Amino acid sequence: MSTDPPWRERLRPDKLKRMACGLGVGAVGGAIAHALHVPLAWMLGALFLCMAMTLAGARLDVPLWLRANFLILIGLFLGESFDGLTLTEMARWPLSLAGAVLYVPVAGAAAYLFYRFAVRQDVLTAVCSAIPGGLTAVVLLSEELGGDDRSVALAQSLRIAVVVFVAPVIAFGLMGFAAPEPAFLDERARITLADGALLLALALVAVKVLAWVKLPIPFLIGPILASAVLRVTGVIEGSLPAWIVEVALVVTGASIGCRFRDTALRLWLVVAAATVGGTTILMAISAVFAFAVSALTGIDYVVTLLAYAPGGVAEMSLIALAIDADPGFVALHHVVRILFILVAVPVFALWLKRWLRA
Repeated sequence: MSTDPPWRERLRPDKLKRMACGLGVGAVGGAIAHALHVPLAWMLGALFLCMAMTLAGARLDVPLWLRANFLILIGLFLGESFDGLTLTEMARWPLSLAGAVLYVPVAGAAAYLFYRFAVRQDVLTAVCSAIPGGLTAVVLLSEELGGDDRSVALAQSLRIAVVVFVAPVIAFGLMGFAAPEPAFLDERARITLADGALLLALALVAVKVLAWVKLPIPFLIGPILASAVLRVTGVIEGSLPAWIVEVALVVTGASIGCRFRDTALRLWLVVAAATVGGTTILMAISAVFAFAVSALTGIDYVVTLLAYAPGGVAEMSLIALAIDADPGFVALHHVVRILFILVAVPVFALWLKRWLRA
């Protein structure tokens, strides 16, 4: 076993070569999608071109440690959505946040029945495949319980990819929203150097605190919370430069796409077919919850649908930002859903272990 420190392992020439190839392919995919005026071009283009290349056998890699650092920028970017929040708006949110918590067991149970009896997965794999969020935590849970963590990782990654792909098609195609102009990020005032330094400092502290209490994706949630606090209280204002955000989007999309490396095409097709079915069930339940919450609170249906969609925090919030669908509301509901999953899953896992022993 090598005694090299982690940073030397990460900087091995072969790993640097695969990472450079992954980032290069991601940048090409983003540039192509940008030229074609695809919504969220830099992320979606990078994601799908890297996915296609890795399935074809290309040795690409955008490691999670690199993605985690760029998630800080995505978190700061998403935190900009909390500018101008009012108490009147937040007063309507408790009911919808309760719905976000209730959505997890209801949607998860329905998807579990599909994976267990239609796809005929084993109990542990079906449970972990059905959980609507928390990819990293769910994969680790699958490993700990003895499920098929490869299928779970593939199913959870594909679910995000499917939702990220379908949501813009529905928003900009079927529902007729105007796709944002490539320069829509440039229209806002730039954050000052002093405000940027304060924001980054508080974000790093938040990351450390969340990592210390062992919450997953602290690199994303920490900066969102830090930015939200500083912006809601009026301490800072202004946006990040557009090019910084676009680089972070390429890294994020390429990282998701490269998760499919070393995956047999047959396994990919089998899990992909099952994931489409499971995601359809989750989305149908999301639509029902969104309709109920919209009817009870008066919040726009599109906003609530994005808030309950079983995609990632960053991806769904970015789509909300692109169509001006209250991204702060969307981001908060996804964070609450994931936090609930992180609290509930260990408790449920303990019960499941005892039940399986019995």
